Formats: sequence, C-alpha cells, structure tokens
Amino acid sequence: MGAEGQFWAAARLLDDAGSNRPARHRVEQQRSPIPVGRVGALAVSLGIGLAVAHAATGVAAASEGETESSVTSAGSTTQDTDAPLAGKIRGAKRSTDTKAETDADSATTADDETAAGPRRWHARFEGPRRAKDADVDESRDTDVVTAGTEQSADSDEVAVSPVTTAPRKRLFARVPDPAPQTAPAEVVSLQAPAATEKATALSDTLSDTTTPASSPVDDALLAYVRRLITHTLFNKTPVVRSVTTEQIVTGQVVIRIDAYDPNDDPLTYTIEQPASGGVVVRNPLDGSFLYTPTTPVIGNPRPVEFTVVVSDSSVDLPGLLGLLHTVARVIGLAQADTYRQTVAFTVDPLVQLPPSLLATPALPYVVKSDPVKLLSAAAIVDPDSTQLQSITVSIAAGKQIGDVLGYTAPSGSVITPVFTDDNRTVTLSGLASLADYEAALKAITFSATKLGLATRAIEITLTDEQGVENLVPAGVLLLLLPAIQFPPSLFAVGGGPFRLGGDPVKLLSIAEITDADSSSLQSVTVSLGAGKQTGDALSYTAPDGSQITASFSDDNRSVTLTGPVTLAEFEAALKDITFSATQLGLGLRTVNVTLTDTDGNDSLLPATVAMGVLPAIVVELPLTVTPLGTPIHTIGKPPVKLISSVLIANADGGNLSGATIVIGPGRLSGDTLTYTAPAGSTIQVSRPNDWTIELTGLASVEQYTAALQAISFSATQVGLTRSVTISVTEEDGDTSPVPGVVFANTIAPVRPLLTLLSLPATYTLGKSGVKVAANVEIGDLDSTVLTGATVKISGGRQAGDLLSFTPIDGNPVSATWNGTDTLTFTGTATLAQYEAALEAVTFTATGGAGLLDTRTVTIDVVDDSGVGTLLPATVLVGVKNPDRPTIATVGATFVKVGNTVKPITSATILDTDSTMLTGASVAITAGLRSGDTLGYNAINGNPVTAVYNTSTGVLTLSGTATIAQYKQALEAVTFKATQLGVLPTRTITVNVVDDSNLSALVAGLVLTTVSLI
Repeated sequence: MGAEGQFWAAARLLDDAGSNRPARHRVEQQRSPIPVGRVGALAVSLGIGLAVAHAATGVAAASEGETESSVTSAGSTTQDTDAPLAGKIRGAKRSTDTKAETDADSATTADDETAAGPRRWHARFEGPRRAKDADVDESRDTDVVTAGTEQSADSDEVAVSPVTTAPRKRLFARVPDPAPQTAPAEVVSLQAPAATEKATALSDTLSDTTTPASSPVDDALLAYVRRLITHTLFNKTPVVRSVTTEQIVTGQVVIRIDAYDPNDDPLTYTIEQPASGGVVVRNPLDGSFLYTPTTPVIGNPRPVEFTVVVSDSSVDLPGLLGLLHTVARVIGLAQADTYRQTVAFTVDPLVQLPPSLLATPALPYVVKSDPVKLLSAAAIVDPDSTQLQSITVSIAAGKQIGDVLGYTAPSGSVITPVFTDDNRTVTLSGLASLADYEAALKAITFSATKLGLATRAIEITLTDEQGVENLVPAGVLLLLLPAIQFPPSLFAVGGGPFRLGGDPVKLLSIAEITDADSSSLQSVTVSLGAGKQTGDALSYTAPDGSQITASFSDDNRSVTLTGPVTLAEFEAALKDITFSATQLGLGLRTVNVTLTDTDGNDSLLPATVAMGVLPAIVVELPLTVTPLGTPIHTIGKPPVKLISSVLIANADGGNLSGATIVIGPGRLSGDTLTYTAPAGSTIQVSRPNDWTIELTGLASVEQYTAALQAISFSATQVGLTRSVTISVTEEDGDTSPVPGVVFANTIAPVRPLLTLLSLPATYTLGKSGVKVAANVEIGDLDSTVLTGATVKISGGRQAGDLLSFTPIDGNPVSATWNGTDTLTFTGTATLAQYEAALEAVTFTATGGAGLLDTRTVTIDVVDDSGVGTLLPATVLVGVKNPDRPTIATVGATFVKVGNTVKPITSATILDTDSTMLTGASVAITAGLRSGDTLGYNAINGNPVTAVYNTSTGVLTLSGTATIAQYKQALEAVTFKATQLGVLPTRTITVNVVDDSNLSALVAGLVLTTVSLI
C-alpha cells in the first residue's frame, strides 16, 4: 500500500523473471484461449468451484510503525525445504548500494510505465514463484507490498526472514501501478487481521475512494460456478420454518410462509389452487400469499386447503450436470429440489344470518282438559344454514303453577328434550335438519290446571348450527278457556223387586254415568234412604282384576266404591251391587247414589231410584222395557248407537220371542235404522222399511238386550227430535203394555279448516316439479278422518301445466289428474295422512314464464261428513325461465414444448337453479397450432367423459354430473404443444352446460404460454 493508499496487484510482482525489469513492470503477452471442450469446461468448473468452496479469503492490512511482516502461503513450497517460504520485508536501514540500485530501478520503472500505456489490474495468488527473492532498496520511489517473494531486475539474492505460523489462508491483493511521483517508502507489514479488526478493515477499504471495484463479471462467474457445483452434488431441500395465516376484514386470508434454502439458492413458489374454490396468489412485494374466496363466505366456516411447492431448482442442469445431479440424488449425496407445503385453514364467515320461525298456536285450550299440541304449524327459515342445533320453548308471560309442556319424539328423531322450570321450559337439542325441528316443535304439548289471565305467551328461541340465535325470540299467544266444572251425573233404574225370603237382587238395572269434563270418577257412594228397615243390606263383590275397593257402613246399608277408574268401570260396579231385606216395611226403599269425579266435583244432586220389596206371595207383574240412550247424529257421519242400555223386566221364563223398533214422530226422509247382529246371536232381523226393524226368535232377555244395543241411527237432514219406540214380546205372546221410548237428535257437521303455511313456490321451466304447498295444516272439530281432497289450477292456467302426485308408502290416499286443471284425491285417511299427501303435490309447466304468468292454485278437502272447507285455501305458483350457469376460471401457466400442463388452475361454477350439469367445453380459441392437444383422463367415480377435436382445438366433456364433479373434471384437463408458434400464448376458453341446456353467458378464460426452455 502506497503513501496515497493505492493497492497493487500482487500478481504483477510475481511474474516470471525473464524480463530485464521488475516483474510488476513487465508487459504481459496477450494469449488466445485454448479450447478445452465441454468435458474440460466441466472439469475447470468443478475444480474452481471446489477450490472456492473450501477457501477462505485473506485480508491484507498495513499499519504504520511496523518494521516487518510475515506471510503464510497455503499450499505453496520452495526449493529450500529446510525452512518455510518467506519474503524479506524491506527494513528501515538498507545499504547504500542497495538504495542506489533501487533508485535506478525506480527511474527505469517510471519511464517504462509511461511508455506502457494505461495500467492494468491483475489478481494473482500470493506466494513465491522462485526460491530466492531479491532485495529492493527502500529508497525506491515506489511503495511495494510483498506477499511471499519479490524479485529485482538485477539480483537473484533473496533475504529470507522467519515465517510465523498462522492459519492456512490464501491472500489476495490488488495493486495498481505506482504514479510517477510517490512519497518516500514506508515500512509496511502484512498480517492476518484479528477477528475484531475485520469490520474496521472492510469499512476502511470500502470508504477509500481510490480502492478499485471488484470485477462484477469475475464475481458473478465465481458465484455461479460455486452455486452450480453445490446444487449439482450437495443440494439440500428447502426448509419451511413456519406458516401463519391471518384473515382480514375483506374476508381474504393472508398466508406467510417462512422458508429458506440451506444452500442459499433462490427459491421459487408454485401454487396448487384449492379444490374447494377460491384463488391463491403470491404478493411479489412482501412474498406473502393471499387467498380470495370465489364467493363470499356466509353461514358455515369454509375449510380451505392448498399446496405450495417450494423449489430451489431454478438452476437448469442440462446434459451431464443433470445426470450427475440425478446420481447424487439417488445415492443420497444431494436432496430433493422441492418441498411441498400443505396450507390448511378455515375462513370465518363475513356474516352469519339468524334463523327465523313462523308459527301459529293450536286451538284454545280448555283448562284441565287433556294436553293439546302447542303449535298447529311451524315453518323455520335460515338463509345460510340447513340445520339447527337447539330450540328452547318456554312459557313466558302469564305462566301459572300447573302449566306443563310435554314432548313425544317423532319416529326416528334424533332430537332430545330437556325440561326445566317445573316443565314450563323445554330445550330440544341435537344437530338436525330444519324439517326435523319443525316436526319436533309440532310434537310439543301443553296443559294447564289454572286459567290465570286466559293467555300464555310462548317464547321460542332457535340456535342454528353456527350458534347464531334468532334476533328476537319467536312468540305465539295461546288462548285458554275456563274449565267448565261439569259435575258427574247418573241415570239409573232400580232393579228388583226383592221378594222376602228370596235371593238378593241387583240394586240397579241401569246405570249410565256422564261427565262432560272428566273421563273417570274418584268415588261413588250408594246408600238406602227413605223406607229403610232393620235387616236391609247392600253387598258388593268386585270382579277379578277390578281396581275398585268397597267399604261398608256398620249396618251394611251404605257402601262407598273408591277408584279412580273410568266411568264404564263404575257403571259395571254399580250394577253389581245387590239388595236384600228381612222386613216388608212400606214395600219400597229409596236408594241414593252420589258421584265424585277426579276433579273433586260431586254430582249436584244424588241420583235416586226406588227398590220394591214384595211379600212372599207370588204376584205376576207386567212385561216392561226401559231403554236408555240420547243419540245425536251428525249429518254425513257414520250411524250412532241408538240405545246405550235397556232393562227388560218380568219376562216369563226369562225369554222373549220378538221386539219391534220404529222411528215415530219427527221422522224425516233419510232417517235410517241399521242393525249389526252380535256375535253368536240367533235372533232374526227384518227391515220392512228404513225406519223399522223387527227382531224375531226365541232367545233370552240378555240376548235381546244385546240385540237392541246393536241398533244404530242415522239421518240425512237436520230436523226436530225423533221419537223411537221399542216394544218386546214374551214367549207366550204377551207384549209390553207400555213401549220404551228413545229420543234421537241430528246436527249439522262442522266444516274442516285448511291452512297453508308456506311461501309462494316458483317453478323453473325444464326443471323438476316444485312443491305447491310445502306446509299444510288441517283441522276438524268433529272428524278425525277425511275422504277426499282436490288441488286445482284455478287461475292463470297455461297449456302444458301439470299437477302431479307420487303415492306415499303406507298412505292410503291416491290421486288422479283430469288432464286439464284438477288433481283429485280419494281414500279414507287421517288428517295427518292427507296433510302429507297434499304437501307432496308438485307443479310443472312447459311455458308461460314471467311475472304476469303466475298460477293460482286452490286446495279443498272433504271430511267423512261429506263437507268441504268453507273457503278453499289458495296458493300462488310462479313460473320463470331457467338461469344460466356462470363460470370463473383461474390459470396463467407456462409449459415447455413437448411437456404437459394443467391450464385450468381453478374453476368456480355457480347455477342458481341447477345442481347438475350435462356438458362442458374447453377450446383453444387463439394461438392454436398444429400439434396442440387438450386431454382428459377419466376420474374414478366421476361420470364425465371427453372427446378432443384436433382440427377445431375443442375438448368436449359430456355426462350428467354434479357441479363439483364438473369442476374436478375441468381442473384435470391437460394441454400439450409440439411447437412454439408465431404467438407462444394460447388462449383457452371454458364453458359449461346445465340441465336446462343453457351455457354460461361469459365463458371462463385462461392463458397458457409455450416456451422452448
């Protein structure tokens, strides 16, 4: 380093000493390169690369005040093998001869450099080229830095100084030719800088404006060779340290992949687009990746998974290098060039819409009556969910102690109930469809024991599968009617009479209990009243299996029967009580019967009957018939039983020979008596007309009693009360002097009520039929079955309109189409079965689409009385033309001639009214060249097939398949080119055809560029 801070190339000082002047002044001969061939070039590259890879760069530093330096040259030797190679550094004191010689050389040097033209820079390995170095006088006008040896022009003597041991390093220096005028020589020493001095030395060198710049060509060449060798033989697979994702406010997701290459090779990233839709691109500014959903994510979170291929194979290894790389990979010396990183995350929805409920309450509930359905109709709507996870139903305002919600799970339901708040709140839970929860809501029942404010506010909270609740709880108002505390009543006819000295007789021959608001009794008390005598006794023997218990008073003249049991069981128990007496008394005993129902209501007045007591003298009594019955027939309904019970007394021998039943005063045309013979009966029947029945044949009183109870009454008109007389005849021909009488009444039927709880349907031309009414509710106060229904297009009908019905398994309802406008249902079935049948009706059309072409459809039902609804239900059905599908494609690929690429990275297909496609096309519409080929390999389980037309460049896909299957097929299409063409870029258009034979209005577009490399 000179006084002005200049650097000189050590190589200039190490040239062969064949010149008369110092080596650094010798003009080098220009030499032509020697051709070495590809193998030679490879050898040179490998050698240089390995040398660079295993070498450390030395740093030369000069410090003032030092008088000597030591240099170590790794890998060099001299002819003197007894001592290390060293160059002697000029000291501060030199001989006069040497100094003069140096001055002479300096002058010569100045002249030679002036003549030699511009100075040149050379890089050489520092080290000795000869065994001896010549001394150079320090008085020369040029500062010289020696590294190893220096040879003068006129001396072969070399002063050798001891070489200090140092780490083996190669030292490089760049030395400029000195300027004509230089400062006096200064003492310079060379040493390997300490580790702490490297940064300072480098900073000083970089800040020195006179320091020459490195040759960019040399640096680039050395770096390329080193990288080529490392990648060929010692490549390491790229490493991914971490993957992070962040969703931003727009709904997009930013993905950051922290990756590096152990060989410091540049990395490239190839994105394999997600199969679930959406597009991933790489941000060239910060290297992050951005996922954009094809459609906004609402409702359910959307799982996304795609793959990024991280590669360090940007170095092209042709020919022998590629072969060496492959061999290195096989033997494990080199690792794979690529690393596949799978990125999986979930995109949260931008918005989650709440569910909603449209519900109607059941008919008013009568307090203390049997439980009734809480809701008559329930329709759940959720735009972004198909399932709910729970519903909570609670009695809010007006609830009373004794209010109870019940639930009986529908068949096959997975929904489970949990009751709280004394059964006034029920939570239905379990992931299930909206339809399942609608059925569950309609299975909830309500009952109450108190009227309260005569209303109950029912609150219903829905929670969908995303955990979103309805904004405001749905509410219905249930009306309650006060319980009419009807007391129980008894119609009874005394038995007997009892003949003194005879066997006990039945106390009651007829016992009919009625209770308008209760179907069971708690207890019945029977006691003897006026006329009772000492010795009178009541007795009761319970039948086997009876739950009634009997308790008697001390004198056995009173008995209490205790349940609770049904009215019929108490009726049978009353007729099993017997009476006996030991005294005649007045010949008559009164019997009082008091009833108490399960609500604690007693009969208003005790029922009173008379029991006769006869002396032991035999007296023949007249034949009597006492029928009991209050038949009320609803016009159009099945016949009702005429007589509920009958007492026939004083028949000779306990047998009868005949009976006559006639509708008398009040009879109208259409009044009819019918008879169904009891099993095993021998009594003959004849019907002279519709209103008369004659029974004949010798039979017991019991058999005639059963026969009379098998007679029914019906009418076709509502009129006044009919009187029906009953006469019986004994075995000896005597007839009852006074016939028994039953009064029959008729009422008009109650019409059924039909409610449609569904939004107007819309039919798309060419599609499958749409349901006319998705939610039908039928109510009938006096019928549990229907016999028919009609669905009619009553307005806006067009040619080609059709109503259809597919029979339902287990449902007896059938339907016929009249070919124009009416679908008629027949078959006796329950209300629920007709609801299911009407909900299954579908509508199709062949034309007449538009806002003004709405069809009006009316629905009516007929109950078992033959009457329909007062006002048929009406629903509207719209008709529209089918919507076209839409397709969006992503793809900008590059492919080498002869290679294959998938041009469609991602395809997103939408169709608002179709879930199926029937075809698709992939066409090269611009840049088509001979040899261009679009291909498709059939996918297992995917029905799509393809045919390619080489002349048109169109790949035609066909087969009816889902949108997802066509997306999969399109993304599997391949492209291959055999020539570059005038325009290397091929424009490929993609279109699809739905099941309405409509294609997308705007086709998808992708670009594929063909290259030679």
